[in-house]
Amino acid sequence: MGIANLQYQEDCAYEEAISNAPKVLLTDDIEVTPQHFFKYHHTLESVRELLADIEFETSYRLVASEHNGLLRMQVAMLSADNYQSGSKKLLFGRSWPIEVNLPTSELLQTALLALYVAREHEIRERYTLSVDGAITTPLNNHQDFPLIVKVPHLLSGSANQLTKSGVERILKQVRFLDQEFSLERYVEVDGDNVLISVLLLSGDDELPEFRSTSLHLVCSLKDENAFYYELMEGLLKISKQYVAENFKFRGVARFSKNHCVVGLARLNRDVRDPSKLAMCELSSLQAAQLNYEVDATRMPNGCEQLMANFIKENGEIDIANRHLYPF
Repeated sequence: MGIANLQYQEDCAYEEAISNAPKVLLTDDIEVTPQHFFKYHHTLESVRELLADIEFETSYRLVASEHNGLLRMQVAMLSADNYQSGSKKLLFGRSWPIEVNLPTSELLQTALLALYVAREHEIRERYTLSVDGAITTPLNNHQDFPLIVKVPHLLSGSANQLTKSGVERILKQVRFLDQEFSLERYVEVDGDNVLISVLLLSGDDELPEFRSTSLHLVCSLKDENAFYYELMEGLLKISKQYVAENFKFRGVARFSKNHCVVGLARLNRDVRDPSKLAMCELSSLQAAQLNYEVDATRMPNGCEQLMANFIKENGEIDIANRHLYPF
């Protein structure tokens, strides 16, 4: 009983169950120790070992590095050059810090988020709008934020009603992956909202989720400008689900919508049900102390006064783990 679980624990130097950690019997032959009764100590080697077990598209690779003792994760990708047709560039996404005591599940979620963000960056750069004879990328991630703060009046406009003819006009100006959208359906739901369905036919190999893609959007009739954003959000939703279905760890798509929600609920219940855990008071106290210690490590250095003011501004509320913080 529990041989597979115990063997997995023995193979992982970066995970260690706390003293008196309880075990849960999931089935007659599966006994496990829940992750919230583990201590974690990740190293560059352990992070790289875990990332090597992640499967995604071959043009994306998760890489780990260490600088001044701090572990980090990034996405490396081979992506088309937006300015030189037919060529590709090696690009690196933003750096994500990895705490040494981060639970392995959270480390893998960070990897998923890194892919989400990297792919969103590419999508935003492939969404173009023709304005005054120029091809622009208005919703990209490189807009000058400080400049926008200085000249917000340049970005104000009148709120025009969204009409079918207005949608058709916008779709003639917008491109994604150098392809046009075609309007399939425009149905007013009520006096405030309209259901808009558009079709995108793309043969792009880097973003295969957009091959023959239909987007179904519920948009406000009162604001034509919002349609540009809804169109982008529809694209990002499709991409996010594609990543979730194709991001696999040791062969399992952890974030797939194919997982039964009731089954997930039962699994969550089993690993947290006090009657199944049969915890002694000592193991309960140790688990609580471990959680407090992890919380304490997450406070940035030099922010003591800022946090003291933060709590004061919120009415000096009672904080259960206040004793861990030096302010």
